[in-house]
Amino acid sequence: MTTGFTEAMVQARRTGRRVALPDAVPQDRAAAFAEHAAAFAALGLEVAGFKVGASGRTGEPTAAPLPAGTIHRDRARIAVTEAHPRWLEAELAFVMGAPLAAREAPYEAAEVLAAVEGLAAAIEIVDPRLADWPKVPPLAALADFQANGAAVVSAVGRSADGLKVEDLTVDFRMGDLVKTVPGTRYPGQDAIRLLVWLADNLRLWGPAVAARGLQPGDVVISGSWTSFDRAVAGTTATNTIAGIGSVAVEIVGG
Repeated sequence: MTTGFTEAMVQARRTGRRVALPDAVPQDRAAAFAEHAAAFAALGLEVAGFKVGASGRTGEPTAAPLPAGTIHRDRARIAVTEAHPRWLEAELAFVMGAPLAAREAPYEAAEVLAAVEGLAAAIEIVDPRLADWPKVPPLAALADFQANGAAVVSAVGRSADGLKVEDLTVDFRMGDLVKTVPGTRYPGQDAIRLLVWLADNLRLWGPAVAARGLQPGDVVISGSWTSFDRAVAGTTATNTIAGIGSVAVEIVGG
């Protein structure tokens, strides 16, 4: 069902212009996830992965599908202006290597990891459709695809077997900004839990996504390690995860 919120999301994606918060904001998580499916259907978008994140080991995850054509390999170039800023987040990504079907029975972590090709470094390009982001209601932010605009993902650098995020370090740089974040400070704390939650909850996006499941090549970015930083024109942002990979985003003024 198309709502006023859906229409606003579709308009923003088609025009590249941010929109005011619609009057009709989703009232629960189910409605917010339904907005994702409705916007994808209206625009003819295909799923190429997901973003998923949470606060801590017990926080309720939030997630959104990533459209095909918005996932870049190794390096990307973006334009920013005062009127249309973008933000960047340094993340760890899972790359799927085998299909994983939606099902009623909960997955064991080992089953999900067996379908993962490996781990990659990523930068999420935060490009919300809502003009007042991040000062919008949480359910509106969720329905706006958690502000996802695109993602840059490295080649797979290592297997996900034996993953312990506390053993990893994210090194994010942009101009004079340096953020070195050990895995003990990763806000999600348990990236595997988030991936398993996603596999168990694919039906949230309706029958088409449930029927598709997760497919080889799908990218799942697992939440920011660095909060979000406004992209600065004239710099190149990088995220390096030792032993896994590195990605870069060149930022130009619009």
